[in-house]
Amino acid sequence: MLNMTTKRTALIALIMLLSASNAYSSDKTGYSGSGELGLSYSTGNTINTSAYGALKINFSQKNYLVKSTIEAKYQSENDTQTEERYIVDIQMNRYYSNDKSYYSLIGTRFEKNKFEDIDLDSTFSLGLGKTLYKTTATQLNGEIGVGYQNTDYITKGVKSEDQVVGVAKLDLTHQINEQVSFTQDLKYTSGSTQTKIESNTGFKVKVAEKLNLKASYKYRHNDNPAPGTKKTDTQTMLTLIYDF
Repeated sequence: MLNMTTKRTALIALIMLLSASNAYSSDKTGYSGSGELGLSYSTGNTINTSAYGALKINFSQKNYLVKSTIEAKYQSENDTQTEERYIVDIQMNRYYSNDKSYYSLIGTRFEKNKFEDIDLDSTFSLGLGKTLYKTTATQLNGEIGVGYQNTDYITKGVKSEDQVVGVAKLDLTHQINEQVSFTQDLKYTSGSTQTKIESNTGFKVKVAEKLNLKASYKYRHNDNPAPGTKKTDTQTMLTLIYDF
């Protein structure tokens, strides 16, 4: 059963979604997104090839943007499950300039990872974002904020952890040519009991009007994971992305 902290975090996420629906009720509302599916190779707590899927949906208008991401990763070998990880990430940006170079943000993130012994890791954060560099081909955004993180573990007897965290993120996109683009994001989350670093590097190749092939490398490090689990996980993936 979810504790009161987790319930409050889930309620905040629901309020964000409802608020976003109201904010985007005007004629200027725009919807976009992508679906991603492919295979990944993992090292760390598990070593295997597994299925990976992600769904991203954005809602935008002149002064607002809501970004939502759902990720799922599952693997079974010889009828034995070896990996199961789910992520839901929602962020709302409120822009203060016509070029959208400066904004405030509110975000929430949920993760469930059976093989890292995470029953539910929930983080709620507030912060500011700014476009640090922008050309016709390149854009670099930076974000900084504070938040609250609560982690419930699967193993009985392992105490739940909660902490106030500082959050910093860099997000780089670069269009190499008409067909090939490069993406890199780096996120740092740190508190009194736990520090997490997550890096996602990718190359995307356009193969059709709405279809892309993506090769990516994901790196995750937790300096204080659950007992019996490793600190570092990596994923090398090749996926197909359909934009809508």
